Amino acid sequence: MKADFIIRNGRVIDPAAGIDEVKDIAVRNMRVIDEKDAEGGQVIDAEGCLVVPGLIDFHTHLFHEGSNICIKPDLMIAHGTTAAVDAGSAGTATYEAFYKTVVASSLMRVKGFLTLYAGGQLDPKLLEDFNPALYNIDKAERVVDRYRDSLLGLKIRISKGVVPDDKAAEYLQAVVDIAEELTKRTGVPLRICVHTTNSPITAGELAGILRKGDIFCHCFQGAGNTIVMEDGTIDPGVLAARERGVIFDAANGKGNFGVRTAEKALAAGFLPDIISTDLTVDKFNMPPYAKNLPTLMSKYLSLGMNLTDVIRAVTEMPARLMGLEGEIGTLRPGSAANVTILKQKDLDILHKDFRDDELLGHTLLVPQLTMIDGEVQYCQTDFWY
Repeated sequence: MKADFIIRNGRVIDPAAGIDEVKDIAVRNMRVIDEKDAEGGQVIDAEGCLVVPGLIDFHTHLFHEGSNICIKPDLMIAHGTTAAVDAGSAGTATYEAFYKTVVASSLMRVKGFLTLYAGGQLDPKLLEDFNPALYNIDKAERVVDRYRDSLLGLKIRISKGVVPDDKAAEYLQAVVDIAEELTKRTGVPLRICVHTTNSPITAGELAGILRKGDIFCHCFQGAGNTIVMEDGTIDPGVLAARERGVIFDAANGKGNFGVRTAEKALAAGFLPDIISTDLTVDKFNMPPYAKNLPTLMSKYLSLGMNLTDVIRAVTEMPARLMGLEGEIGTLRPGSAANVTILKQKDLDILHKDFRDDELLGHTLLVPQLTMIDGEVQYCQTDFWY
């Protein structure tokens, strides 16, 4: 079979397929094909590079024409990112505009969470109001039903100053209850994505409200109640939540990551299910904080995670949660030809958190080429093929 591209000589790491070896990847007409059957086509020489499934950023803010905090998703293609999830930038009054201006118009695959507060996340100085009395449930039902293919669930932020301290658990439970009710009405399974930084309740209490498949994001945040107890162990409520299937997303950002929290959690054997950026305009390409997804992947390598686990957290797991398992997040024949080529460079790089606590890393993953649906959408200037 004639190929459009054959990627040769690279170290292919595809956790979903159990692959870590030097092998060819062949592409024809938007799909990965069996390299044994491929011939001809443009050869991409990836010697000395990592060839991985197209990176997926599971927690971002992308409603760039409807919110002052958001970025344009396709700008992340140069980072090796090929799919992304917006974490509730749009509310019930604005999700349709988000769909038309972002989801429908992006080269990348984009899905999103819906904030029940009608305006969504408009501006850092305009906080959402998560009082359940203000929710328009009938409108939420219409949004969920109409945009079922792009909508993953409901978003709430549980932070001091965003929700009343004595209402945090009540407000979170209300969103869980609404998700279950909307699922009954529409047949759309809805996850909960909850912002956990500086929560008025403990991490264990918060995690205890969540269901299997719900997302505890910012799991390594370092303000107030964290997942790490004073003795360095993980909050038992957090461990119980993981045991029943709650998903833990690093969702770094700038204010939602603590170096010391991450170090202690990883030392205790608590790895994130997902590594994502929480990119907004004040962090996009801005070191030494989030910057971009490969920079965060490099941070977790420096924290001691192995390369396969890091790649799984930005490919296989987010693809599954997006309902696109087997379509993206893998390089198996038949999957969408979303491919990222990275070069792992040895150099010192400084990572910081919101307190300016420092982590000195010694490796950096640098994107060389990004392919989406079989087309090269980004190529580093000095990467020749």
